[in-house]
Amino acid sequence: MRKAERMRRALMRTNTRLLLTSVVIFQVLALGLLALRPDNESPFPLILLIAVPLTTLLVANLMGSIWPVDRAILILVLFLCSVGIITLSAVCPSEDTPRSQAIFAAAGVFALFAGVLFMRGWTSWRRFAVPLAALCLLALASPWAIGEWHDGARNWIVLIRNKMTVQPSEFMKPVLILVLAAGFCNRPRFERCLPPIAFAALCCGILLSERDLGAVLLYFLTTVLMYYAASSNALLCGAGLAMGAGAAVIAYEALPYVQNRVACWQNPWADPQNGGYQIVRALAAIGSGGMFGAGLGLGMPRNVPLYHSDFIFTSVAEEFGLIFSLGLMAVYVLIILRGLIVAMNARTSFHSLTAFGLVAIFGLQALLIIGGNTKMLPLTGVTLPLVSYGGSSLVSTFFSMGLLLGISSLNAEDEATDIERVALKEEVGL
Repeated sequence: MRKAERMRRALMRTNTRLLLTSVVIFQVLALGLLALRPDNESPFPLILLIAVPLTTLLVANLMGSIWPVDRAILILVLFLCSVGIITLSAVCPSEDTPRSQAIFAAAGVFALFAGVLFMRGWTSWRRFAVPLAALCLLALASPWAIGEWHDGARNWIVLIRNKMTVQPSEFMKPVLILVLAAGFCNRPRFERCLPPIAFAALCCGILLSERDLGAVLLYFLTTVLMYYAASSNALLCGAGLAMGAGAAVIAYEALPYVQNRVACWQNPWADPQNGGYQIVRALAAIGSGGMFGAGLGLGMPRNVPLYHSDFIFTSVAEEFGLIFSLGLMAVYVLIILRGLIVAMNARTSFHSLTAFGLVAIFGLQALLIIGGNTKMLPLTGVTLPLVSYGGSSLVSTFFSMGLLLGISSLNAEDEATDIERVALKEEVGL
């Protein structure tokens, strides 16, 4: 038993070591190309060439040595973050954007460790569910008091004018998951689920009033999925989806900007210079990248508005090509699958639902933005997790992945305890 377990763990370490080596080689090659470009006169790409691989190695090995976390998820998360920094360094005309993203990534690493510590140390989740729910509602409503309109939505708050803004809906995603998991755990009756459902409905109502349609969709679908995972009640979940579809129809009829967005999605070529300009240019950028891409810094993704945030996937497709873009989507799928394994292996209903909710909102966000960039879905204004430019999204996603890794470490410790008990029983039996 012990010999087989040692062999299994050695194989897992070898597999993750190969994965980590591959990620570091990719980072060195990509950042080396940027640093050695003939038109490069700045030391910043060289700094990234040293800092990004070293940080990846340090974080992967340090966290893996402290806690028995799922190293595959950890390495893939660091890979996605590095793809964002590399893409921004290649496509942005100034260093301000990639430099800011690198700073956000450094803050995100601390948030990653904080998420693991939080999940491992937080045991009385029911006691703090109500305060967390109140905090979430106040934070989501704060843009009405100290926020401002940005790209048609009032979902930002200004901390330092012209220097620092924060999007509360991003930071409250893990809080939503924790509150819903605390309310839905242990297969409660429907009446006991009404308070967390009402809380999620209030969150969606506040976000709708701020015209943050992407966040509304994410919060709503995550709530439905988590309730189905907790109760297996397909009838009520179907009724919830039907009510959501009805609300979407009402919003479409009542809000002209929703009608314009849907019309541009259905036929962007009807108005290619105005409403459909983003989608038309995005599809052209993806097509111009071809199978293998135009090369780092050789494409023209700046022709697409918001090429660094909402349309970052088109920038990746143009610079790296279709094959790499498909591989990037495969990385998201792998993280989702590994996260679902973490959820299924959890020993408590709360941890299982939390892991499932974190994976669900992560996957839904990736699906919405990639679908929007490729005209598979209407644009919703969300960011590509860990890749798009933005401190709020990056730090919040790192914290969420830290929570997931914290649950995976608890699972590993429980599994090790079980193995020790079995080995002890075998020795006593002998």
